[in-house]
Amino acid sequence: MSDIDYAPPKPSNLTKESVYQLAESIGQQLGYSPGGDLGFIIKSIGGNILYRDFWSDSDSGSLKVDAENNFQIYVANDTSLERDRFTIAHELGHYVLHYLWPNRTPGNGPLKLKANRYGSDRAEWEANWFAAAFLMPEEKFRIEFSKRPGDFFTIAKVFGVSALAAQTRAKALNLT
Repeated sequence: MSDIDYAPPKPSNLTKESVYQLAESIGQQLGYSPGGDLGFIIKSIGGNILYRDFWSDSDSGSLKVDAENNFQIYVANDTSLERDRFTIAHELGHYVLHYLWPNRTPGNGPLKLKANRYGSDRAEWEANWFAAAFLMPEEKFRIEFSKRPGDFFTIAKVFGVSALAAQTRAKALNLT
């Protein structure tokens, strides 16, 4: 089937706080710990991570879910490990928020979903909120931040993210 058969993600319209809580809950349910193996997590729920070239500098990943609930996360060949981890968690956010969440009620969501990581609409914001909370759960992040306030490079290493992602998470949690 062609890509035209795939629906784009529609916002869940959950609050930011609800997205954070959902992401942290799913991380716990899947046995994820900060800095852990995202490949293992994705495989454990039936997905695959594939690396490829993207045509746009602004695009670093995408998600494709078929009618049988199989999904692939595509990550750019030319980005850093930290960026890749955020991209994978972002696409997992699309899978949870924009595929599984609407499908919790039969007939309520898309049969197939395709999300490209670019743009700045509500669905993209939600996937970013999910990724941040999944990779950097609030309680653990607060503990690390209290040990080394403002040392975003060291904090980022604990969570396997970029210093900018750690700084953004601190700001979102009103720590800076």
